[in-house]
Amino acid sequence: MTKSKNVFIISLFSLFTLWLAGCSQNTATNPTPPTNPIPVTDATVNTSSVAVTTQSNGIDSDNDGLPDNAERLLWTDPQNADTDGDGQNDKIDNSPTLADNFVPSQGQPGLVIKKILVENNIDSVTQKSTSDHLEIYATNTTSQSIQGLTLYYKITDLSGTSVQSFIVQLAGLVLPANSTTPIHIDTSNANGRFRADPNSLYYLSQNPLKFDVTLNAIGYASANWTVNKDAWGAEVAD
Repeated sequence: MTKSKNVFIISLFSLFTLWLAGCSQNTATNPTPPTNPIPVTDATVNTSSVAVTTQSNGIDSDNDGLPDNAERLLWTDPQNADTDGDGQNDKIDNSPTLADNFVPSQGQPGLVIKKILVENNIDSVTQKSTSDHLEIYATNTTSQSIQGLTLYYKITDLSGTSVQSFIVQLAGLVLPANSTTPIHIDTSNANGRFRADPNSLYYLSQNPLKFDVTLNAIGYASANWTVNKDAWGAEVAD
């Protein structure tokens, strides 16, 4: 084989190698969600690459002093001025997605959590599949209706150190005597459902999660349940 042929073959091989490298660089990858909530400490919210002030011209849907475009960076709910339900406005709360003032209720037995779904949920009316959300089946084992309910739930990222917790006042909810009632915590704003933070670990983390849930009712011992949610793409029915 002549020298010119050798040079031609080597050149073709080099071009083919460069083409393969270019293809691998253009392969799309899914962005990794942030792994830790960012605390709000003052009027200016700072992230590693962005500084957003409450004086910006962004829309502030819940009038908490934080523009909607900053709330995703903070893991907070743009439609709820007190995302974690601890009684503090998100702007002044040093940990706006970590409710640390929850106290379990005490009293007579009668309030039970029968089961909790966090993936592959079903619509309790149509019995058809629906979008994943926190779905709690609460049982009242007494002969009287139970009301004045409060829900507390903690989300732990099992692949890291992130933890979030929320208190949800279940206003208007009544558990009829000797019956089981589904409680839905989601982002639909549908009638009879309760608000979830759309920027929580549940919706933004791709990692496996653990949910610790406590249901309170005045005059009754609290009910508890723990369930895990698999990593995205590996979900198994609860």
